[in-house]
Amino acid sequence: MTPATKDRLRLQAATLTVEELVDKVKRGLIRVPAFQRPLQWESEDVILLFDSIYQGYPVGSFLMRQAYAPASAIQYGPVRVNAPESNSALWVVDGQQRLTAFTAGLARDGEIPTAPDDPWVVYFDTQKKVFSAPSKRGDLPSTWVPVTQLLDASVLIEWVFNWRHGKDASLRNSVFEAGKRIRQYEIPVYIVETDEEELLRDIFYRINDSGKKMKWEDIHDALFGQKSDEPSTLSGLADELQSLGIGRPQEDQLLSAIIAFKGLDATRSISEHYRRDPDILRDAVHDALPTLRGVLTFLKTHAEIPHLRLLPRSLPFIVLTKFFGLYPEPNERTTSLLVRWTWRTLLGIKSVDERTLLRHSLNAIEGSDQERTMQKLLDVIPRTKGKSFTLPQRFDARAADSRIALVALSSLHPRDLESGKLIDVAALLESHSLNAFRKIISVGPKATHGSSNRILLPPTSQSVLKELIRLIEDKGADSQTLRSHGIDKEAAEHILDKELDDFLSRRYQFLEEAVNSFGSRLAAWGMNDRPSISYILQQTGHDS
Repeated sequence: MTPATKDRLRLQAATLTVEELVDKVKRGLIRVPAFQRPLQWESEDVILLFDSIYQGYPVGSFLMRQAYAPASAIQYGPVRVNAPESNSALWVVDGQQRLTAFTAGLARDGEIPTAPDDPWVVYFDTQKKVFSAPSKRGDLPSTWVPVTQLLDASVLIEWVFNWRHGKDASLRNSVFEAGKRIRQYEIPVYIVETDEEELLRDIFYRINDSGKKMKWEDIHDALFGQKSDEPSTLSGLADELQSLGIGRPQEDQLLSAIIAFKGLDATRSISEHYRRDPDILRDAVHDALPTLRGVLTFLKTHAEIPHLRLLPRSLPFIVLTKFFGLYPEPNERTTSLLVRWTWRTLLGIKSVDERTLLRHSLNAIEGSDQERTMQKLLDVIPRTKGKSFTLPQRFDARAADSRIALVALSSLHPRDLESGKLIDVAALLESHSLNAFRKIISVGPKATHGSSNRILLPPTSQSVLKELIRLIEDKGADSQTLRSHGIDKEAAEHILDKELDDFLSRRYQFLEEAVNSFGSRLAAWGMNDRPSISYILQQTGHDS
């Protein structure tokens, strides 16, 4: 650190125990910025953190910025903190996930659940001396102790006094030892006092290079505030793009897309790029905005993906951002070939490593010749169809195959069951998100978990099955509205006859055919992928 830097930066180094950290959080002295995106940690991460502390392993340090904080109500999972105004609050720059795990795990309000309803439900197994989350069934061994009892020694003593195994010296000692190790574990804390964003960003990237990394853009706004009306951070950019009506892009997707837009390797972390050039992303958010608008418009208008909730994978979004960055207005032929490339990639990606395909696809995009670049991009993936698409047996809104099935459902132009009017799928998903993927049969056969039991409709108080029965009775088994949801005459008759297994089996077959028909049309397998006629004539020296 240079003398000039020292003059602009005040740095304190200290250690705080877990008990002291949680106490400061509950008193509002430590603040976690209000993030746009949800926390990334899962139950396994929280359990590993507690186990590491119990074993005495290092769990990293905290970086905090000392600054003014207004009075506010802050939520840490199930824990609510009414924090008073402070002129010297400690804002967490690095360590958000760990601090939330400590607070939500150890200091949660009310009784800890016996079944996991969030990632912070953790128990200590006094026999095996490990931390665990109970099963979803709620089966809980009596020798398991909720970690909420471990934070306060006096509370733990009273709890053990009333515990059914309190007279077992071995188990009792196991509990007390776990509590002592958790409470007294010391964590290094670095406190920075500076108003200069560049200094804090530099420190952040130097220490934030392991585990589930945070990104500078995630905390910029909360620590320093917006500096212009134009989006300058990933969260602001995501909000701006959401106005297009195709959904709010995930911020990790946006970051990878912007890295590609800058001509960099999107398979490498932002920390790696930053170490090579600290200014690598300066103005990148602002510069990439028009390109990203073009990409989203292409996906909705040409690739027929009405909403980002239905985008099966991030890879096309990232690659298209680099392509549109170089060629913002591709000609008609190139646009058609881009649609083919998009769907060939989405349908054929299982046979290749996605990370490798991303790198090769990005490397194919270069120069100032869009049609030649398009041919190189098509060469990265197979141009002939492989195996037909198979509908997934179990529906998962996050899984690529389930999303492909939903895109195919959207391609049928679903209609409202009552009015028969076309449903705006993008508006439906904007308004209702995952609740738009309704179950037709809510109870019954095992197949109710499959994709064939899902339908794109706004949620209502009545079951979908009853709505369908009423429609069939009113309009017949072969109505246009039913077909718009992948229900042909045969499937509709199975509903009326209460043959629900047969209905799901027939609809499974119908939807699988719809996906393969839709995919073949857009991927255009085996068709001539030549450039435009005008380009060919130009290359052969003829005037077009």
